[in-house]
Order: sequence, then structure tokens, then C-alpha cells
Amino acid sequence: MVLLGLCLAGGVAYFALKEPFRGAGVQYWHGQVQRVGHLGAPQPDFNVMGVAEGHHLFGRVNGGEPVELTIAEGLRGFRRLGGEGHFNFEIPVADLRPGVNEIHLEATGTSATATASMTVEYTEGGSTPSPFEVRWADLDHPQDAGQIVDGEWELTGEGLRSRTPAYDRLFLLGDETWGDYEVRTQVTVHAVAEDTGQHSGPPGVGVIMRFAGHVVDPPRFPKAQPKWGFQPFGAMLWLRFKDRAAPVRQFYRGDRNESEDHGAVEDFVLGKTYELKASCATDPGNPELTRYSLTVWGAGDAEPATPDYVVTQESTEARQSGGLALVAHHADVTFGNLVMAKAPAR
Repeated sequence: MVLLGLCLAGGVAYFALKEPFRGAGVQYWHGQVQRVGHLGAPQPDFNVMGVAEGHHLFGRVNGGEPVELTIAEGLRGFRRLGGEGHFNFEIPVADLRPGVNEIHLEATGTSATATASMTVEYTEGGSTPSPFEVRWADLDHPQDAGQIVDGEWELTGEGLRSRTPAYDRLFLLGDETWGDYEVRTQVTVHAVAEDTGQHSGPPGVGVIMRFAGHVVDPPRFPKAQPKWGFQPFGAMLWLRFKDRAAPVRQFYRGDRNESEDHGAVEDFVLGKTYELKASCATDPGNPELTRYSLTVWGAGDAEPATPDYVVTQESTEARQSGGLALVAHHADVTFGNLVMAKAPAR
């Protein structure tokens, strides 16, 4: 294999080779300059994601010790690594210094090595105001509004879109200290996967309330790179696509793998925009009780007088605080403008 050159363009490190590519390469998503902390602390980690080819991939922060990263195999990868070659470099925010941090990625193959570098700007003491309104057309980068936890996301003329649909593509807004709040946004589902693989359930689109990052909690959530333990959170309120039928309004508990369905969205149409409103509010007399509600209706129609469902979750393990994660699970979806505010008094 003969190396002709190494270039870095648009976040892509690549080799020009005389023979077919069988060596190493690195492509990271979301730009050469990224930032965190300016909107507070939504989770303990910052995620650098992309696609790599090679036998091994290592990441370094500010010239520190290398961390070996997992390169996913197979068309669907494994859980958070949603496709062939995907990687997710989980960087503890505590390891970042205020200001500019240099991130270096290196992929090694049988007879070649590729590198790519980027910077992460860390701001201490930031916060997310409440109420918090996001108008995607006014932003230059998704990180102006929140943190990309999984997947590749892009700004379009209609909103924030999951560019590479796969397992639990997450975009996190708010702060880990947020407790009771309400969100209103729009969702347009362009397509959903026919087959999600053996490690995943049917496609879904919606929100996770009181989410604060992934965890390691054996035996259910063993140690992994990246971590893929997704609970505890508050609860997930979303539309679940089953058996190619109209999606059902589903409530998914935040402390264990249990869910309940609350009726289908009749006459659901792919490509049509729907309003979604969800809220979480703790019982003032019992911190183990939280009232969750979800309402979904067609954009341009009158808002229903009552929520589609109201569920009171009793739990000592589900989180009582955390930000809001937009979730696109094996779905190509655009989230429209949104407003987050304190939940109405019970």
C-alpha cells in the first residue's frame, strides 16, 4: 500500500492511496470547533463522534494519555454506536480546562495511520435560562442550544434533523439540576427503520425528561466504551412505531424496562408536522411521585383540551432532575422550534 498524502478538510482526515482503501481513516461530526459548558452541565461527559476505519482508534485530550475507543462493526453497530465504523469519544467534562482544549484522534491500520484534530471550548459556570426558547433558524450550530449526545445532527430550514438515523440518537437541552418543566415542540417524522436489529426495539420519536447522561451499573449495564446504560432518567414520553401501524403514544418508565401504551395517533402521516407537548411535575407532598403528561396533535389544529395521557410514576430510583433529551430512535425526524418552561402548578 503506497501513501500519497494525508489531508484534513472539513473534519475529515483521509489518505489518497494508489491501492483501494484498506488502511485507516477518521471523520468526526459537528465541526472542527465545538463547545460545552456555556449552557450549564447537562451531563458529566462531552461526546466527540464520527466514523473511523482501522484496527485501533485512540483519542487524546490536551496531549494526555491515549484512550482506546471502540470502532463499531456491522451495518447497525452496537447500541449507541449506530453504524459501521461509528465511534463516540466520551470525554469527562472534569478533564477539560477552561477555554480551548485540543482533541486528537488517531486510527491505525495494517500499514497506515490517519489522524484528525479538533478543539472543544469549555466555559465554566454557564447555565440554561428558564423559560428557554429555541428557534433553530437563528442558530449557527446545534450546540448553541444544547449538547449532542449520540448521532449526527444538522440544522435545516425546518429545524434540527437526525442526519444518520440509528439507535437512540439524542440531543440534550437544559441542565442536570432542572426539576419540574414543560416543553412544547414540533416533530416531523420522515421515515422509520423497518428492522432495528436484535439489540433494539421498534422505532420511536419523542422526549426523555430528566435525563443526565449514560451510566455503568452492572449487571444490567456493564462497563463499555461508550457507556450505554440509559437509566435511571425521569421518564420517556414518545410515539412508538410497532408493526408498521400508526404510532402509539407510549409512556416508558425511568427506573426499569416497563412501558404502557395510550392509544394510537390515528391517521398518522409520515412527513406531516405534529405538535408535541410534555411535562413533568413532582408531587409537592411526596418527592417519590411525579406526574407526567403527553399531548400530540396535528400542526395547525386546535390543541386538545386535555392531555392524551397523564401518568403518575412512583419511584425511589427514577431521577427527580435532569435535562430534556430529544430522541430519534431508528427514525429520520426533524424537531421544530421549542419552548421549555417551568411546569404549571398542580
